[in-house]
Amino acid sequence: MRFSSKRFLLGTLFLTFALVGCEAPGVGDPCVPEAIPEGGGFNELEVYLETSSVQCRTRVCMVYEFAGDPSESFEACDARGGADCAAKPLQADIDARVFCTCRCDTTTQGASTCECPSGFSCQPILDEEAGPGIAGSYCVRDSTLE
Repeated sequence: MRFSSKRFLLGTLFLTFALVGCEAPGVGDPCVPEAIPEGGGFNELEVYLETSSVQCRTRVCMVYEFAGDPSESFEACDARGGADCAAKPLQADIDARVFCTCRCDTTTQGASTCECPSGFSCQPILDEEAGPGIAGSYCVRDSTLE
């Protein structure tokens, strides 16, 4: 069977666009913030945004109403034989509340926004007092909204 170079080129272009051109935005990918508050970690009544996260394709790591330190789960601590594992959060809680996100709405003119993927909703997080660079709504996992 003989393939023409034109057909080969078209097939290669199609495959390239299919693999690269439709890359997912990264919302929901796991991340661990670089700065974790001392003395027990994050407060479950607050939302924290790290806007320069190199772990996220979106560059924004969110800690959404999470209590504790997400850098090590109970399961990871237990697997290494740690002594203080009971104080560690479950991996499922970390996965649900600590993730990469993007700004989906803002009043700042010219600022880029994204569409939230399935399983996420655009929720107001920071008001205008936060500054035009970060103020607005962000994609939040539906399962964490009550």
